[in-house]
Amino acid sequence: MSSRRKLKKSIRETMGLLYVDCFFYKTFVVDADKAAADKVLVRIIDAEEELIKRANVNEGKEVKGRVKAYYQKLRKEIAEQANAIAKEISELGK
Repeated sequence: MSSRRKLKKSIRETMGLLYVDCFFYKTFVVDADKAAADKVLVRIIDAEEELIKRANVNEGKEVKGRVKAYYQKLRKEIAEQANAIAKEISELGK
């Protein structure tokens, strides 16, 4: 299992890339929907904070498989949220 430090770094990098994509849309697209872009930016920040907090949880060490299952579920949810936010960003341009 990867360390929590690497997991948190991965979360920050993923959400940072999404933030940059949305910010570029808001800044450089001529007829950009800035209000919708602001909502997506706030969602990205909130998702990052929530995922970092969840990565810091250190409970269930007594049961052998519980920690591994927790972090596997967390990684899956990180990917799902990143894909959902990326889809929202791509729909902004339509």
